[in-house]
Amino acid sequence: MSAKIVWLVIFVALYWSYCIFWGLKSARMAKTASDYFIAGRTLSLWVFVLAATATSFSGWTFMGHPGLVYRDGFQYAYASFYTITIPFTGVMFLKRQWMLGKRFGYVTPGEMFADYFQGDAIRILTVIVALLFSIPYLGVQLGASGFLFNVLTEGALSVNVGMWLLSNVVFVYVAAGGLRAVAYVDTLQCILLALGIVITGFIALNFAGGWGALNEGLGKLAASDVGKWGTTKGYGGGDYNAYFAIPGVIQFTAGLGKQTPVGGLWTGVMILTYMFALMG
Repeated sequence: MSAKIVWLVIFVALYWSYCIFWGLKSARMAKTASDYFIAGRTLSLWVFVLAATATSFSGWTFMGHPGLVYRDGFQYAYASFYTITIPFTGVMFLKRQWMLGKRFGYVTPGEMFADYFQGDAIRILTVIVALLFSIPYLGVQLGASGFLFNVLTEGALSVNVGMWLLSNVVFVYVAAGGLRAVAYVDTLQCILLALGIVITGFIALNFAGGWGALNEGLGKLAASDVGKWGTTKGYGGGDYNAYFAIPGVIQFTAGLGKQTPVGGLWTGVMILTYMFALMG
């Protein structure tokens, strides 16, 4: 077993121990439904901010987002504005929801909606929407984590084994500890996420040979038609490499899988509607 795999096992074991610790500790602290579901409304501001950040951006920002930038180029990179739109949604709605919850004792959004609309149909709809979003979202993330384990261990750990190990750890600390455990685990995740992005960026810059070499390489790439989408062919105001240019404001096609948009998927309207979707 190589040294890097040994270090990987050590750090993963420490991280999972931290997760299980907070799951067990929070389980002992949870005496009521309010303690379990909303941590008794006692989370500090910084814990909430860090946990909400980690929950909103999660592993998708660390793995999926760079992957799509690599595939589609800088036209997709404009999706990074989700770092503004997601918090903007919180500024608009979360404080009001928090005040209503504290005033009337709501534990879940479904309770608040049911009380406001005077019916249980909206409560059921809230649960259905949450399930339809959460189950595929968690499945994709756990599957990606299993794949990451497989790559980092150089095939010593299969995708399924890595996925199920992580799934069991997540299930234990979430099911046992409730929101308090999730919040304190997410606080650490947010710190690791920020450090990982910065450190990985410096490592990538070092391998590229510095800023000068990076800009020179990007310039050569922009002068070619290399990339999944080729060039924009006039969409967006010129014939540019689609890695670097948005292919117009909007394109009308027969549909994905039927007709390929010229220059890529990420038109101005696509980026805008994607932001709306991420706002929740």
